[in-house]
Amino acid sequence: MLKQRVITAILLALVVVSTIIMLDSFYVSVLLGLIMFISILELVSMTLGRNKAAQWTVAAIMLVGFFLALPEMGIRAVFYHSFIGVLLWMLILLFMLSYKYSGQWSGPRRTLTLIFSVILIWICVHGLVFIHKHFSEGGWILMYLLTLVWVADIGAYFSGKKFGRRKLAAGISPGKTVEGVIGGLAFNAAWISIVFLLTQGWGLQYVPFLILGLVTSAFSVIGDLFESILKREAGLKDSGKILPGHGGLLDRIDSVIAATPVYLSGLYLLGAV
Repeated sequence: MLKQRVITAILLALVVVSTIIMLDSFYVSVLLGLIMFISILELVSMTLGRNKAAQWTVAAIMLVGFFLALPEMGIRAVFYHSFIGVLLWMLILLFMLSYKYSGQWSGPRRTLTLIFSVILIWICVHGLVFIHKHFSEGGWILMYLLTLVWVADIGAYFSGKKFGRRKLAAGISPGKTVEGVIGGLAFNAAWISIVFLLTQGWGLQYVPFLILGLVTSAFSVIGDLFESILKREAGLKDSGKILPGHGGLLDRIDSVIAATPVYLSGLYLLGAV
């Protein structure tokens, strides 16, 4: 199982990293469109059940809409998208504070959750494409955003395993601990500092560069927890089976979906866009 996980992770990383760093924004858009399509297939399955017609219809509509909307996604449009995304994630955080498992969500509630989640994925993928296209070093900035999520996740895993005592959200994800999250942020603080030394923050001063990175990392945890709620309510361990040893694609990008609008909104507020 571990060998399978490692092989899948390496292959996935090679595809993602090589596309982002070596190819232009068209190919990044194609990759992100494919990721969005598969993620929405999984999302519909989790919320509305295994209805193939509904899965493919919703995913296809969103994919076509994604490519039709790309030419219109300028600075102003992406700013409003990102700002709305941050507001939605703050609402999700408030929801999680009072969440209690039921396993009996009604049809309308599941449909509303699906619509809500699809909007968040839409905001994320357009934000990622914008980063790659807009900045002269967009590929590296996009990779940096992804590493904020990856480093936080790795740091949380090892810190939680070593020092974890207090549950972060026992009713949502019993494995996550407060110490793990703190450890993940500490790992990221070191990583952010290294990146700043190598890039001079792409024009940002160190303190705002550090704060933005840490806030982005913190919101990525909310994305992970929200997907855990969807899986619990659906009675699933993973969002899908497309990635051997890892589960579904949505399991791999849930944190990125929350991190992207926060990071972009921060860049706008700091005058970096």
